[in-house]
Amino acid sequence: MKYALMTGIERILTLFVVVLALVASPQAKAQKGSKITTVVIDPGHGGRDPGAVGRKSKEKDIVLDVAKRTGRLIQQNLPDVKVIYTRTTDEFVELHRRAAIANQAEADLFISIHCNASKDSRAIGAETFVMGEHRTNANLEVAKLENASILLEDNYSEEYGDFDPNSTAAYIALSLFQSENKNQSIRLAQNVQEQFTKRLGRKDRSVQQAGFLVLYRTTMPSVLVELGFITNPEEEAFMMSDEGKNYLSSAIYRAFRDYKQQFERENATSVITREMREEAVRAENTGTIAAGPQPSTPGNIETPSRTRSNTPATTQSNTPARTTTAPKQEPVRQNPPKPQQNPGKIVYKVQFATFPQDIPVSDKRFRNVQQPDKYFHKGLYKYTSGNFVNYREAVNHQNQLRKSGYADAFVVAFLNGQRITIDEAQKSARP
Repeated sequence: MKYALMTGIERILTLFVVVLALVASPQAKAQKGSKITTVVIDPGHGGRDPGAVGRKSKEKDIVLDVAKRTGRLIQQNLPDVKVIYTRTTDEFVELHRRAAIANQAEADLFISIHCNASKDSRAIGAETFVMGEHRTNANLEVAKLENASILLEDNYSEEYGDFDPNSTAAYIALSLFQSENKNQSIRLAQNVQEQFTKRLGRKDRSVQQAGFLVLYRTTMPSVLVELGFITNPEEEAFMMSDEGKNYLSSAIYRAFRDYKQQFERENATSVITREMREEAVRAENTGTIAAGPQPSTPGNIETPSRTRSNTPATTQSNTPARTTTAPKQEPVRQNPPKPQQNPGKIVYKVQFATFPQDIPVSDKRFRNVQQPDKYFHKGLYKYTSGNFVNYREAVNHQNQLRKSGYADAFVVAFLNGQRITIDEAQKSARP
């Protein structure tokens, strides 16, 4: 029954049935973990469902090849990522099973790959969809085309609660549900479009929203990629070619890689803040609460540590500390000669960041930090600024760092290159 011909009661009943069915489906959860370790790649259609059909090709064949090439690139270049396919052969896989595969694997991302189609053979370009409300009739038609696969499923009405992929009313109900992962999905979709347009020169049909059942049922950030129009002879030839498939798969791979790096970098920042705050609380409880600003003098510039062991790295000084209380340091002859701190010397630094991975102190993120250095402690790489023999000077530097944006910066102490508590440092400094 066409939506336009429905009575008001029929429309309400249709919405009610669809809502009941969707409520019973798995709902999205916030992206888990601190790393992207599992991705599900979903080649659309397959088996008795050819998808869109061009003059010389079928959607199901093109997307399977591109999906497998994408997965191989991920496995070759990102060995810490597990790749799962919803299908690896020409087989029919129900939409609900595709989402179930991703949910059961507790995947971090879901990427569904498709080809577009249009009655206008001039239609051209790539677009990437996320689950949401269709804003145009064109988006609605794409969703109807992809969701029509359920009509080939046995007992599809039981799985989708009488959802009619050709009914506008059904999509109104579907749009009522918004994924908690929508923002992350949009970010991944934007990465895909950027790769398609800036690296491959494809026409940008941008990031779009529409009601796709396969995306609705996933519980992680998910996108549906439309590689191009199989009904456009030029695009069909490109997508059929070996070169075209390589370009398309590499674009999706790079988009995934960039998303992974960005997500893990941002997650590391949250780990930094949490870990630093915890250490700051412990430090303040042991007498390291910042005093008021004091006149400061520059400290030593330390040689960055290259040690990657489970013990803190040994620190060395290149120049004597410019303080009246610092004892004269005796240089130790090396090749080339380098001055070394005297045994038993207490050194104060200001810790401003923590990362799970080793980042060079020359990294551009530290370009505005005075005398950056790092040490390894409790399984994390911790980054410090300054090098002081006077605790009050270190506190003053801590205050400066906090004002410059490192709100959780705090003073740490070292004895012979080993991290010690502030209490231990101050006790050792007493005559």
